[in-house]
Amino acid sequence: MKIRKIAGIVCIAFGALNIVDFMAPMPVPTVGLGAFIVGVAFIGLGLFLRLSGGASASQDGARLEWTPKSVQAARDAAHGATDPLLPTRALRLASESKGVLTVSQTAMKLNVTLDEATAALDECALKGAAYISVDDSTGISSYCFPEFMPKD
Repeated sequence: MKIRKIAGIVCIAFGALNIVDFMAPMPVPTVGLGAFIVGVAFIGLGLFLRLSGGASASQDGARLEWTPKSVQAARDAAHGATDPLLPTRALRLASESKGVLTVSQTAMKLNVTLDEATAALDECALKGAAYISVDDSTGISSYCFPEFMPKD
C-alpha cells in the first residue's frame, strides 16, 4: 500500500511539473498543449493511486468504500423493511424450524424477497435474538436462534 502512495505522489509531482512546463515561456522537453494534457493525466493517475486501494482504502484515518448497488439495496432494506412485522414473522418461523434459518428458507417460507429476508434476519441478530453461523464446507450462513434450539 505504501508503494501506491509513493507512486501517486511521484505522478502528481510529475504532472504538476508538466503543467508548469506548459506555462513556461520556453518549454524544455515538451511543447505546448501536449505538456498540459500529459500533466493533467499524470495528476489524475496520481490521485487515483493515492485514493484507491481496491474495494476500500484507508487514508489518514478516513475510510473510502465502494459497494455494489445490490449490497447497498440490502443495507437500505435492513434499515427500513417494508413490513414492520417481518422480524416477528421470522422469529415465528425460527421456532417452527428448530431455531436455525437461512436467508433463502426465510424468503421462500415468508414469501418475501431475499433482501427483505436478509433485513429481517439481520435485525433479529442485531437485537440479540440470533447469531450468524457459517458452514465451513458450503459457506452458507445460517441464523441460529438459541431460544428455539432443542435443549440437550
